[in-house]
Amino acid sequence: MKNTLLLKQMEVFDLITSAKLTPNQYYLLCCMHDSVTPLRMNLNLELRSLVQDQWVIEGTLQPKAITLIKKIERLFKIQKKKTSTQLMNKNYKENILVFRNIFPNEKLPSGKAARSAIGNLETCFRWFFDNHEYDWTTILKATELYVSEFDYDKKYMTCSQYFIRKQPGGTSSFISKLADYCDFIKSGGEVIKKPTFSTKVV
Repeated sequence: MKNTLLLKQMEVFDLITSAKLTPNQYYLLCCMHDSVTPLRMNLNLELRSLVQDQWVIEGTLQPKAITLIKKIERLFKIQKKKTSTQLMNKNYKENILVFRNIFPNEKLPSGKAARSAIGNLETCFRWFFDNHEYDWTTILKATELYVSEFDYDKKYMTCSQYFIRKQPGGTSSFISKLADYCDFIKSGGEVIKKPTFSTKVV
């Protein structure tokens, strides 16, 4: 929680500096917005800058000032965690099961089972739907395409859980092969079929 709050505070300073304001100038805007008397500042100096840059005109906050204040306020609003149904639609359990069953029911050369546990898949899909905008039809088509590429050699095949998302070592973010394949499907990418070889009998 402490780290999350620190990140939000840093984002506030990023927004203020991006708007070419000083913390004191933003504080003055907030005070004017809430009709509060500002403390410990050179009021005339800060107000002169705000008027010059048209954040305030004739003693009135301009729309861009109100927009900035509301944008920063939203950073600190407590958002209710969405349910799995809200994120992934009401049939998400059935779709997760269909997704899981596209993978072979066997262990991969990596030692991991190709079909990950349902609970792990739901956690990964919650992240996926929170970060990407693909429907289940596209997701299942993309998964079928991915699995079909390993008909003969599963040496480099990843398990279903890591296909949705994986955190590379030494990083704090996730990457998603599934998102790449979904984008390929949505963009109408062409699947190049591997050539088949037949043995000539003499």
